[in-house]
Amino acid sequence: MASEQRRKWYHIKWFADDDTKEERQLIFKLDLLIVPYAFLAYWTKYIDQSNINNAYVSGLSDDLNLHGNALVHLQTMYTVGAVLGQIPFAYLFTKFPMSWVIPALDISWGVFTLLQYRATSYGELMAYRFLVGWFEV
Repeated sequence: MASEQRRKWYHIKWFADDDTKEERQLIFKLDLLIVPYAFLAYWTKYIDQSNINNAYVSGLSDDLNLHGNALVHLQTMYTVGAVLGQIPFAYLFTKFPMSWVIPALDISWGVFTLLQYRATSYGELMAYRFLVGWFEV
């Protein structure tokens, strides 16, 4: 009885019973297109969030003369930007085509992520962290 409850992964129903062969092929092609993009987006987001810790330990704190809770404040600015960015982007998503909004957000996020390398002050780095969070919506 326990073996009947546990299915192997290839016995899982991936499609609805009434899906035609063409629909199944389309779903499969969409999965091949969307899943790698989603994986890469999530992976780069994770790397972006964790690299501030690596940079802090590797000399960022000395270069920008950071003390105390500066790292926590940098991480908080990222979160504040992400939360506050929800409001205008919820409006943009309904007014503009997603085919333009999502790539624009991704490009802006990438630009501000890359600009963090040139920060010469704590305030500048906080602004970049805020904007990275803002565009990561």
